[in-house]
Amino acid sequence: MMSQPTETAPALPNPLHDLHQQAGAEFQAYAQLEVVSTFGEPQAEYAAIRKGAALVDLPQRGILELTGADRLAFLNNLLTNQTWDKATKAGLPGGQGVYAFFLNTKGRIVADVNVVERGDRTLLDMDARVVEAVRGAFDKFLFREQVKMVNRVGTLHTIALHGPGAGKILEEATGNSLTADLGQLGSIDGRLFDEPATVWRDDVCGVPGFHVVVNTTAARRIWMGLVSQFYENHEPGHRRLRPAGWAAFNATRIEAGRPLFGIDFDDSVLPAETGQAARAVSFTKGCYLGQEIVARMHARGQVARQLVGLRMADDALPMAGTLIYDDKDNQVGGVTSSTVSPVLSNACIAIGFVKKPFIPAGSVVNIPAEGAVRKATVVELPFVTQAL
Repeated sequence: MMSQPTETAPALPNPLHDLHQQAGAEFQAYAQLEVVSTFGEPQAEYAAIRKGAALVDLPQRGILELTGADRLAFLNNLLTNQTWDKATKAGLPGGQGVYAFFLNTKGRIVADVNVVERGDRTLLDMDARVVEAVRGAFDKFLFREQVKMVNRVGTLHTIALHGPGAGKILEEATGNSLTADLGQLGSIDGRLFDEPATVWRDDVCGVPGFHVVVNTTAARRIWMGLVSQFYENHEPGHRRLRPAGWAAFNATRIEAGRPLFGIDFDDSVLPAETGQAARAVSFTKGCYLGQEIVARMHARGQVARQLVGLRMADDALPMAGTLIYDDKDNQVGGVTSSTVSPVLSNACIAIGFVKKPFIPAGSVVNIPAEGAVRKATVVELPFVTQAL
């Protein structure tokens, strides 16, 4: 069972940290670094994601860059999703991408990966803490293939724009009219304030989400350029873009039903248990590391536990790490993330693991929250759809 990131001892550098300090940001620990919790107006930051556009720094994300003619065929043998078609002997076209898991031999998740294919190179976006471990693991399977792998943590930096207005802002900032029309995991290369940038899309928060990968040395210029052009030069109440922290991002990604590696699941978890297999696993592409276990569970069509949505019956919020019980006080799961949802009339919602009998929507469980045991109902994810 996982919980919110509360480890201390920041170690990974963030080129924007001092800039955030100057802006009066509040910070919180996230593993070996700090992330912005809020820039002082969490409600406005939440509203920016839901109704406008929010600028979010992502120092906790890292890039493993692959080049070489065999890279996509190589990845196809290691990841759960398809990056290479053996029949046509063709890889992902430039500008497309997939979400995938990298598993160990027991079928457990070592990392989840956004595969962003650019034609001349492949960017693997993942939790920065595991980039070097994944590179080392990949290297053990590399023999005569033409593949070069470079850990780009420290040399590339990612920021994101989330919200209905995010695509239009990036179109104006990059001068590229194709940005807003990117599909999921689609990407383009361009320039942002005269600096090279790769933009790829992932709607983590249930609204258009665009991740911008830039050279670390350019991160400050790009952040300040976006803030100056789309925040500071607009009247309060009419600002097109607002810097936002973890509090707003976390609330909206929970509403969107998006579990995160390192928070909601880890290397003890199987793909089918995440509820993300439909978008992370190809069941037709053939062999890859851990494939036999994934295929066996898929054939059986059932799991012992799974991440689900939980909606509390009252306004008490359970904390991450809280155990879940049945009516006979048997432990049947645990909460991994929780938030109060403004768009759902301040309902208390959570993501958590429950055992097989309680996976179906409508199941009722008991969760301690704010000094008492409360009822919660299992619901379909996402809690909030993009239509809202």
